[in-house]
Amino acid sequence: MGHNLLMTQATLGEGNTPLVASHRIGPRLGLRRLLFKLEQCNPTGSYKDRFIAAEVTRVLAAGARGCVATSSGNTGSSLAAYAARYALPCAIVVNESAPSGKLVQMQAHGASLVRVRDFIDSAEVTQQVLATLSRMSQDGGLALIVSAYRHCPVGMAGVEPIGRELADALGAPPAHVFVPVGGGGLYSAVARGLEGSGARVHAVQPAGCLTVVAAWERGTTEIVPVRSATKISGLAVPFDIDAGRALEHLRACGGLGIPVEDPEVWTAQRLLLAEEGIYCEPAGAAALAGLLRALDGSRLGPSTLADEPVVCVVTGHGFKDPDSIAAAAAANPGVLLDAGELEAYLQARMAA
Repeated sequence: MGHNLLMTQATLGEGNTPLVASHRIGPRLGLRRLLFKLEQCNPTGSYKDRFIAAEVTRVLAAGARGCVATSSGNTGSSLAAYAARYALPCAIVVNESAPSGKLVQMQAHGASLVRVRDFIDSAEVTQQVLATLSRMSQDGGLALIVSAYRHCPVGMAGVEPIGRELADALGAPPAHVFVPVGGGGLYSAVARGLEGSGARVHAVQPAGCLTVVAAWERGTTEIVPVRSATKISGLAVPFDIDAGRALEHLRACGGLGIPVEDPEVWTAQRLLLAEEGIYCEPAGAAALAGLLRALDGSRLGPSTLADEPVVCVVTGHGFKDPDSIAAAAAANPGVLLDAGELEAYLQARMAA
């Protein structure tokens, strides 16, 4: 690593992502100020760029000779890009089921990619992996990068501006923010960015991997490990990394804990694709799924939210999970026609 990099502020232009008003979904729900925070517009396609930019800045200043990381996908994709930019060797440990779009990103940028059986799905295997990487980090001058306050508080502080950007863009804090929850780090960061503002930050978590939301519903402080059954990549974190921290913030800001089934998330993804033009991965649609569930269950009445700013955080880009995009596209197949059939077909389609 060159000495000129030691004081470098690592960046690829992350942050200050668009906040766009809903054009179709909000009006249909009776929400006149529904907005989407488009974190998939960050350089590598997810909010994790904010974390990695801050963490790589710290790693470069510390003079580490390289880094090792764990990821369900987006942290690794982001780290691979920033590590390539700053000549920082890196190895990334991922779970078996990480989507191909994220793995391809890591490999294209030159990261060493290692898939470990049962990593993330099994708390025991995950702890074994973390113990191995921690030992290597301590013994070999390598930075251990995990997108959680528990492991990398400096990097996670780089995610907190999401909340402040919302308030700046609206001219006042939003009334409600819906945030997907996996490990709990993103939720904690958004809540910290809006701390003291009066915003209610709601935690949306797959029903197949309830850690934070289950504890919130029980009224306890204990995060109980589970065996993950969700297929929503990035939100399958079945034990406490930042879950306890997220639970504290959830209660402090008066937010709701909202469980959503995987099909609800896929439905929300397709709504964003087809009705808002927002190209996101399933986890990026989880916040909208949570809003829809809250409205449907009368936990938040549409009349209460009608004129208040309501924000759904869209966390990751559609190219991250090509299988989910292919499934959505399959519902709208193309056709092959002879030239003479074209006019009649288009007339019928435009009249539909």
